[in-house]
Amino acid sequence: MPGPLEIVKHLPRTNCGECGQPSCLAFAVALSAGKVRPEACPYFPGDLARGLSGKVRPEVADQTLAILREVKAAVQKIDLKARAEAFGGRFEGGRLLLAYLDGEVALDAEKAERLDGESLDPRDQILLYNYVRFGRGTPLSGKFVGLEAFPHSVSKVATLRRYAEEPLARALETQEERLREALSRFRIRKLEERADLAVEVWVLPRVPLRIHFWRGEAEEGLPGEVKILYDQQAPEYLDLESLVFCAERLVERWLEMAGLSDAF
Repeated sequence: MPGPLEIVKHLPRTNCGECGQPSCLAFAVALSAGKVRPEACPYFPGDLARGLSGKVRPEVADQTLAILREVKAAVQKIDLKARAEAFGGRFEGGRLLLAYLDGEVALDAEKAERLDGESLDPRDQILLYNYVRFGRGTPLSGKFVGLEAFPHSVSKVATLRRYAEEPLARALETQEERLREALSRFRIRKLEERADLAVEVWVLPRVPLRIHFWRGEAEEGLPGEVKILYDQQAPEYLDLESLVFCAERLVERWLEMAGLSDAF
């Protein structure tokens, strides 16, 4: 991984803050340390970003595990049995059972696992524990908005676009039929809205996402477009970073179910 001074040469040096860092130099330092992804800066050269994406230092994995330990510790203070209904789950055998993506998970303060035996990425576990940690049981509004409608979301909107909306749009442009078939693996509701694909997908019991896809116009050089919307009450259940990860993880899993995980 190049050092911060080498990285900053490739940045616009406008300190726009869209990457979530206070300055371009701060972003370069964080990237050099492996704490952020190069694509977090929307102005970072694409070829260079792709070359650096896989160079994550071991301490980043350690940091992820440290965060997981922290959120687990916070959940120890929560009465999962008493709060199960608020989370949209049920309590059985000393564990909280929740619907998650295309399956079901069980968790307690020590462990989270899928009931079908598939492994859970530490990032998935952090999301699940944060859901239990922050969820307030507030009724959903049924009104959906873009991420930009939530306070302090400027940098997160760019991340959502780069890691969820744009990859899904590219995939749907060429593999729409396969992706439609894969949708049957998730908890969904088809929407009667003016889009080529409009569907509501439940990532967690209180976190539905609405996905709208419009096909592009090849003759006019217009690419396809995806917009992901959240219930207005979504921040009552997860912080902004976790809400973005919900969308990223849904897209990743959707592509995987369609056999396209390495294509986009």
